[in-house]
Amino acid sequence: VIGGNYNKASGKRSTVTGGSNNEASGDESSVSGGIYNVASALGSVVTGGSGNKASGYYSDESGGSNNVASGIDSVVNGGDANTASGGASAVNGGDNNRASAGESAVNGGTNNIASGYY
Repeated sequence: VIGGNYNKASGKRSTVTGGSNNEASGDESSVSGGIYNVASALGSVVTGGSGNKASGYYSDESGGSNNVASGIDSVVNGGDANTASGGASAVNGGDNNRASAGESAVNGGTNNIASGYY
């Protein structure tokens, strides 16, 4: 743990850099700044924002609020209340979007769902 307040790094080789009330509990996971963010899976990363969760192996959540990257290798890039739950799925911004199938993507907008593969 480097800086910030009330942060916790409990996974093997996990790190938390700044922010407040962040947790990196997955092995080799990382949280960089923000508040109330959690990186709970192997190699998962959360970069800033608030209330974000990276719970899929090697998943990445960058900024925004209340986003979840739960698929293996899934990505959420900002926005609010977005979920990438399919393997290698992505949500790039917007609000309340879902990428639920493998390799599916939603690029912005509001209330969109990508449920088909590719």
